[in-house]
Amino acid sequence: MITRIVFPLSLVAVTLLGCGRTEVSHAVLPGIERIVQEVSINTGTPVTMADLGIDGMSCEMMCGGSIKKALAALGVEATQIKMGEGDASDHAIVTYDEAKVTDAQMVEAIQKLHDGQFTVKTVNITKQVLGGAATRNEGPKAEKEKSVSAYASNTGTVLTGVLAVLTRILRN
Repeated sequence: MITRIVFPLSLVAVTLLGCGRTEVSHAVLPGIERIVQEVSINTGTPVTMADLGIDGMSCEMMCGGSIKKALAALGVEATQIKMGEGDASDHAIVTYDEAKVTDAQMVEAIQKLHDGQFTVKTVNITKQVLGGAATRNEGPKAEKEKSVSAYASNTGTVLTGVLAVLTRILRN
């Protein structure tokens, strides 16, 4: 009896998880939360900035300096290092041209430094675009991209719902 119920539900769960994904433009490394936000500006030159949350830094001079040097070699326009207080993550705020370098390249360059001493945990990208007053946020509610396969999905919610249904069925 249970097999007749669990197998079809498992099949539905796999189908939902597989079909809920859409391709995105470029890959990000596994385990890294990536959020993209687009902001309209009326004047000036649009820029793209990435706030990279980094674990493993102990000082702004040596660690931050090596990160700045690695990113400069990729062709980024500017890098600012911000050290967190206490348990807060350290950050590299990077201004760059998307046509020259991708956020995935920056992450790889940082994580290769000093035999993998640094780990990038988050990538928050802010893209400025010339236009009206509208602001588009592809953040936590709209789009999160994770893993090398570069899929964006809301599978956590679907998986939680499917597991809740399976648990109820198995209890009865």
